[in-house]
Amino acid sequence: MLFGDHADTRRRDRTIDTLRGLLVLAVIAGHYAEITDRTSFLTWLGAGVRMPLFIGLTGYLFNLGGARSRPLAVTLHRYGARLIAPWLIACGVYLTCATQLTPLALLAVPVRPPFHFWFVPVMMSFIVIAALSRCTPLSMLGVAIPVSIAAMYLLGVQHVVRHDFNGWMPDRRFFIFPIYFFYGVWVADRAIDRGKICAALVLAPIGLVWWCTLYAHPSASGEVAASLIASLSLICLLPGIRASAWSLPVIGGIGRHSLFFYLWHPMVFGLWSSAGIRGVPMLGVTILSLALACAWLTRHGAAARVFGVTVRTGPSPAREVALQERLA
Repeated sequence: MLFGDHADTRRRDRTIDTLRGLLVLAVIAGHYAEITDRTSFLTWLGAGVRMPLFIGLTGYLFNLGGARSRPLAVTLHRYGARLIAPWLIACGVYLTCATQLTPLALLAVPVRPPFHFWFVPVMMSFIVIAALSRCTPLSMLGVAIPVSIAAMYLLGVQHVVRHDFNGWMPDRRFFIFPIYFFYGVWVADRAIDRGKICAALVLAPIGLVWWCTLYAHPSASGEVAASLIASLSLICLLPGIRASAWSLPVIGGIGRHSLFFYLWHPMVFGLWSSAGIRGVPMLGVTILSLALACAWLTRHGAAARVFGVTVRTGPSPAREVALQERLA
């Protein structure tokens, strides 16, 4: 950033915000599909690539060098207030509403979180591993590949999910998703390769079409292969997408506050459902309600942080002057 064009960097950040916003909307639509019809094709379509791509984007944006240059406690502190604390609060609210709030449930939350709350502890586990490791991104990916593929075959991807070990093991996504996070870290460590991007543009549709055909014809090995082909190809495209510097302001706004939308949308679904709103209107009203609540919270810093809304503060005048001098 300090050695590039400042305006272009902001455009690329808006591109990432837009992509993150699209992914969050896909998550909300996917959970809406699960609520209305868990076996629907829409539910199936997003399950193969939606969260793998989200995990891959997290790895791609992760500052590996920065995390390794400071003590782990500092890294955890940075994530604590803006990520872990809102996640814990949302978990507590969810468990209370579901009448499942017990000391044992709270202790189990980090390893076996309810419903959609698995994303934060899974992501944090990968971040801690990457920060503590002194291996190169390629070496970490080399370990993640066999671990993830073995876990996919053992625990299942979508149709055929094994529940035999649910009494004692952590959430299965701790084991099946490392490949996507560390592939994202590896992709971020590489220069943009047009050959790889062209190959990914060919392979991604093939993987997606293959995944779609498996909806009616379950196959454990097919699901592993199709999901890997589609998801890894899409993650490979992230540098090209970021360099394109395109953005959709409204979607980008959702992306900037993705944690808030991710954490609270199921409970807003529940509120509108209890009010008698069903079907597609419930989806639309939920997204609108979240957007309005987010806009209100951005004006109330303390409350915003509690609910996971991103509050951006500008640099001090002195820091801004120093930044401009370095950019000159």
